Parts: sequence; structure tokens; C-alpha cells
Amino acid sequence: MPKLIVDNQTLNVDAVSGATISSHGVIDGVAEAITEAGGDAEEWKKRAKPSKAHATKDEEYTTDVVVIGAGGAGLAAAARSIQHGRKVVVLEKFPQIGGNTTRAGGSMNAAEPEWQKKFKALAGEKEDLEKLAATPIEKIDPEYRSDFEALQKQIKEYVDSGANYLFDSKLLHEIQTYVGGKRTDLNGHEIHGTYALVKELVDNALDSVNWLKELGVKFDDSQVTMPVGALWRRGHKPVEPMGYAYIHVLGDWVKDHGATVLTETRAKHLLVDGDKVVGVVAEKSDGSKVTVHAKSVILTSGGFGANMKMVQKYNTYWKHIDSDMPTTNSPAITGDGIGLGKEVGADLVGMGFIQLMPVSDPKTGELFTGLQTPPENYIMVNKEGKRFVNEFAERDTLAKAAIANGGLFYLIADDKIKATAYNTTQESIDAQVKAGTLFRANTLADLAKQIGMKPEVLEDTIKKYNSYVDAGEDPEFGKSAFNLKCEIAPFYATPRKPAIHHTMGGLRIDTKARVINKDGAVIKGLYAAGEVAGGIHAGNRLGGNSLADIFTFGRIAANTAFAEKIINY
Repeated sequence: MPKLIVDNQTLNVDAVSGATISSHGVIDGVAEAITEAGGDAEEWKKRAKPSKAHATKDEEYTTDVVVIGAGGAGLAAAARSIQHGRKVVVLEKFPQIGGNTTRAGGSMNAAEPEWQKKFKALAGEKEDLEKLAATPIEKIDPEYRSDFEALQKQIKEYVDSGANYLFDSKLLHEIQTYVGGKRTDLNGHEIHGTYALVKELVDNALDSVNWLKELGVKFDDSQVTMPVGALWRRGHKPVEPMGYAYIHVLGDWVKDHGATVLTETRAKHLLVDGDKVVGVVAEKSDGSKVTVHAKSVILTSGGFGANMKMVQKYNTYWKHIDSDMPTTNSPAITGDGIGLGKEVGADLVGMGFIQLMPVSDPKTGELFTGLQTPPENYIMVNKEGKRFVNEFAERDTLAKAAIANGGLFYLIADDKIKATAYNTTQESIDAQVKAGTLFRANTLADLAKQIGMKPEVLEDTIKKYNSYVDAGEDPEFGKSAFNLKCEIAPFYATPRKPAIHHTMGGLRIDTKARVINKDGAVIKGLYAAGEVAGGIHAGNRLGGNSLADIFTFGRIAANTAFAEKIINY
């Protein structure tokens, strides 16, 4: 891929790697190199595409399962199908597997109360639980009222016991996921997830963690993590950095166990025989055709966060999304699977709700510059050096607050943050300070000067925040969970700005991951998992739920396809 870019002097390449851990995609790494050399990476992206190589011979396959998209959901579906003894073909339009999963922080939500008891509750967490326990039951929707009552009972028992460990339960995860997704768009349309799908996700999330362990993913059980907008500390974090930990293991596993993985192969159309989906026609990067006949077709191609035209077409939640807003997504995430589903009559759900990631790199949109820190441990300040939001809030709340403050803001932390920062080493910190993507100083006053703030304003902000940590209460913005104060030099400032992150909408599915048509009927032979599917997260996805989603519903899709054993040819 780098040779193709260099030989043709263009970044306008259809098939770009989204799986390299060092650059999060070859195109991103080359773009950064061009910028550092004084070039214009955006101009390179607008140059003409390289001409296609001479087409090779067309190919044809017959298999039990064809999986479209080799990210986390697709590899999970492939691996689980192989465990059922099925022949599997995986199609991936980029040269390397991984998709958006390689760009994920790696934290995977799953309630595991016995493990979480090893960790102390943070200041404010018990108060959050007490508020839930005190909620009048008549205010709760009948759809989940019985579960909410059961959760209140669990919380009461915990509070009455006087325990000081981190409480969690599947019910708390379910309620937070469901309520956390409720949103109303600009047209007054309210959306909420399908509660049965939420329960399916949460009830099987821990099984997904254990299944991944069986396949070889190693988790760091010494820490419980919480990504931005997660609402609770229940994240299981792999030992290897970021989402690459999953792709590394799953990718090797499916190849070692007989899957046929075809990269640089883009699905173009689904094959239909009567009322059944029976395969897919794809095209390789050289223009040759690949036809796959299959008993089961599983769509796992991701959302459309890297397709600005689709984002702007469907958006009904944000007043305006600029065409030049960056994205956290791999360039592969362009809505292909949604288009394939529409061609065979699939219903769509929640397409207008686009999630912005508030803590993204201001220039590239990526997540892994600066210090990656849990929200209980950083302080968000605007360009004036003042706090402007509860750092523990949901992602859209944080993004809206950032936009209202001009977009650009800073995460302020001190030297202690390194103990809880994700995917961070001293070497990477030093390199980023040198590159200007992270600021460091021995005093808050010097740090303020580096980022154009009045020193006395930033110093006053941090002094107030530290007093809130001591008190366990934030009278300004209501932050409910604290851990670290900001007081030990050196001090750090990470510049951040919202970027397009997750597209909530997608193909309508049922709890068995079967794709549903506009008449409410199952489309035989077609399944979907991951961001290509909608209806789970409604208008807002909690941080850490995406990995739980892709691995859980990837497995469910494979299980359902095996159980149904639809004979399509």
C-alpha cells in the first residue's frame, strides 16, 4: 500500500489499511508524514486515484457462511461459525483486516460483580446509586419497570451493607445502556433502544469476554476501566494496546482454523434466490469478480462514519456537521453493508443519530494522541482555562458543551495521571510533547502560557477542582465520581475537539441478529452484527459498549445461522 501511494503520488486510494497499530491505517501514517515534511496531505487526498492493475481471473466459492467485513464483529462471527464446524469465507475490502476495531481504545464493558468487588468505590459513585434507588418507580417506563425495581433492591442491599467496593450488576448495565441511549432529535422525534436487544447485549457481554479469553486474548485484571461517556467502571482491558489486541488474536485464529480470508475484496451485491439471500458478488481491487455462494450471509461491515455524504444526508440530531469535521473512523467505514441490506429490502432504524467523540485529536480526529485518561481523572477546560462541563457526562453532552465553547478544549492532568492513562508510555509522552500534540510544564502557570491562557485563570480552576475532589462533590457541574487531584508536576494539557465517531443507525435486527425487512419479517439467510446494525444504542452509545456489542452479536449471528442451517442452494 505505501508503494501504491508513493508510485502514484496520491492518497486517494480505495483500499487502505485500517489495521496497523502504529499509524491506525497506512493512509493516516503517510498523511502525517506528508504534513510533517511541509506538504499538504488534504491536497494529496484529492488527487486522482491510481489506475487499476490488470484484472486477474474471476473467482467463485461455495461455502456455509460468508462474512462481509473483517473487523471485530466479522472475525467473531467467523470464529464462532468455525467452532460450529462450518466452512467460512471472509471478505474485507481493505488490504488488511481490523476495520474500526483496531482504532478502539480496547475497553470492553461487561458487568462482573465478583471481579469488580476487588476495587474500591470512588467518591460520588455510591451517591449516584442512591439517587437511582430513590427514583419513584412510577416515573419508570413499564417496559423496564420490573428490572428497575430489582435493581433498586440490589442497590439498597449494597448501601445498607456499608460496603465500600465498586458495585455493579447486569441490571445496572442494562438500565444505563437503555436510558443512556434515549434522545430526541431536531424534529422532536424521540428514540430509545429495543430493550430486548439491550438485554441480549448485556446478558451475554461477560460470556463474550470469557470466550475471547478462551481464544487467546489476555486481559489485564488488575484494573477496571471506564472510557469517556461510559457512565460506570466496568471495562475489561486487554494487555495488548487498543483494539489491536482482539484483531491480533481473532485474525490469527480464523486463519489457523481454515477460514478463507479475501482482502482487497469489496462486496457489491447480495445474491437472492426467491425470498432467501444466498451469497454475494464482490470485486477485487484489480477489477476481477468474486462470487461466493453461501447458506448464510453475515453483514459486519461497520457504520458510515467515514462517509460524510451519508452523515450529512441522515443527520437529524446535530444542527450542523461541517464537511471538514474529522472522523475517528477507518476510511473503510462508508456504509457499504447498509446499502447491501437496503437492496434486499432491509428496514433501517435510528439513522439520524450520529455520535461525536468529544475527546479527539483536533487535526486528525484520531483518539490516541495526547494522554488517554479515564474521565474521573482529567479536567476539561476551554480556551480561557475554565471548566465548562461535567467530565463524567455522556459523549453527546460533552461534545455539545465543547462546540458551545468554540470546539477546541484541553484535558488537564498532572504526573499521577500516567498510572491510570490507557495505552500510554513515557516514550510516547515524550514523543508527543516534541511533536506538539501534548503540552507539558513544571507549573500550571507555564502550562497556561504554552496554550494561550491566563495563568491565574487556570490556576484558580485547578484549585477549585482539587477542593471538589477533597469534598467528593462538584457544586459547579455535578461531577459525581473523582479519583485524582491535579497537583504534582509536571502538568499536562491534551488538546481535544469533537469528531464524527459512531453512527447509531443501521439495519434493523432481532435478538438473534437476523435482519428484518420493512414489513417486519425476517430476511432469510441474512444476519448483521456490529455498527452496521441499529436499534441497540438508540441515540447515544455508552463508551465501552461497542466492543461488547460487536463480539456479542457477532457470536449471536453465527449461532443463529448455525441453528437455522438454512439450505439456500
